[in-house]
Amino acid sequence: MVKALFKLPLRGLEGFLHSVFTLMNVPLKSPTYTCISNAFKDRKN
Repeated sequence: MVKALFKLPLRGLEGFLHSVFTLMNVPLKSPTYTCISNAFKDRKN
């Protein structure tokens, strides 16, 4: 949903999520490009 909202490529989405988590001071790791890519492929099928 974030990808569609901001029209980011998958690699850009990884960095964007990392930045959001950092700014919110949330101790979460953003998903890697591979994880995002696999989840995106699963949704398309």
